[in-house]
Amino acid sequence: MNTVVPLGDGILLELCRMAGMDCRDARLIRVCANAVFHLPRATAVVRVASAEMAAKARRAVRMAHWLESIGFPAVRVHPATPEAVVVEGVVATFWEYLPQPRHAPPVVRLASLLRRLHEESPPFPLPPWDPVADARSNLLLATGTLQDSDREFLLDWCDRLDGELPANQYSLPYGLIHGDAWAGNLLWSGREVVLCDLDQMCHGPLEWDLVPTVVNGLRFGHPTAEEFLGAYGFDARAAEGFPLLRQVRELTMLTGALPALSSRPSIAREISRRISNLRDSSGSGEWTPYE
Repeated sequence: MNTVVPLGDGILLELCRMAGMDCRDARLIRVCANAVFHLPRATAVVRVASAEMAAKARRAVRMAHWLESIGFPAVRVHPATPEAVVVEGVVATFWEYLPQPRHAPPVVRLASLLRRLHEESPPFPLPPWDPVADARSNLLLATGTLQDSDREFLLDWCDRLDGELPANQYSLPYGLIHGDAWAGNLLWSGREVVLCDLDQMCHGPLEWDLVPTVVNGLRFGHPTAEEFLGAYGFDARAAEGFPLLRQVRELTMLTGALPALSSRPSIAREISRRISNLRDSSGSGEWTPYE
């Protein structure tokens, strides 16, 4: 998406005013859990979410500053606005803009980044991994935009996973994880590849970071999981706990898009289709990426 944002958008103007950023000619890059804008005159990217996400936004900024301090390849906070900005029910974070070529980074490049990330430990406490709580939070924010039957289906799914996850067995240890590690959260920085979208970083099972690429292969037909898992050095598909982690990932894939439900009919249609697919006893079938 490459939609011009009118200067009459008061919230964006106010956020940029408080951050000291020039938002003229701002362009919308993406809308899902966050609305992401390119600010060409500031050479910046701004990520805007509801104020309920302020804690995660501040976590992303803190993680980015730390990753920069250890030289880890990740997106950098824009030096002009080193902290999150909150105004009128929304939170914004500002990042250095990285121009992207036509071809996206190959997902196999994610493997080496994750191997390095999983060896690091920040000098401050990390929140615990709790993807079901995140799903519930998104469901609460989507009250009135989902059909009641779909909302109840997803809440029941949350209840079931809450009961099963504590007993799940993991083959890899717990440690620092990205939390939403998939090809869409890779960016080119020149010829190098960096991690972006740091909102979900936490302390959790390392194999969780391998699950999204595997699930993308199963649901979208991406033939890249084999190479990715080989490069990382662990086949998450063979782990005892993988079937449950797959269900958790599919839940987060559904609920993570709920903030954009009211403004994006295409997302609403695809979520409805995915829920219908999951109600099927087989639970199989390919999904279509959100547009």
